[in-house]
Amino acid sequence: MRVYSIFHIKPKHQSFIYGRERLLFELINGVKTNQNNFYPSQELAYLCETLPVEDIETSIEKHLHTSFSAINIKNHEIYLSNQFKGDLHIEIQPYYLNVYCIGSRMLELDLFATLSKISSGFIGFNKGEMECGWLKPPKFSVLAES
Repeated sequence: MRVYSIFHIKPKHQSFIYGRERLLFELINGVKTNQNNFYPSQELAYLCETLPVEDIETSIEKHLHTSFSAINIKNHEIYLSNQFKGDLHIEIQPYYLNVYCIGSRMLELDLFATLSKISSGFIGFNKGEMECGWLKPPKFSVLAES
């Protein structure tokens, strides 16, 4: 099973975090509780936006209904199942998503593509594999010097 924690970084902090993802990964791992969940530390509240729960649920249902044979949403938890790819379980917390994947890595790709349609501010962490990165890398404009 692969477990991801996905955060929604505030637009004003994305350019600062970009290139420093590992430092954020270390910070986030430092605010974990014993239940393998995060608590809303001051750092997370400062860097991350509260998640648009209804937008996430609606978008997942709208964009993934053809890719998954079963989608169940209840109490801000989403269960998705595909006969060939496997199963996804998503828990929506105020500042992050916990995503549990059993099966093909195509499960994550489907979810990440859907979340990227909502915002380019999502960044994901997989502690078990020591992976981290933006679901859709943000773009920044560089001001020309005079």
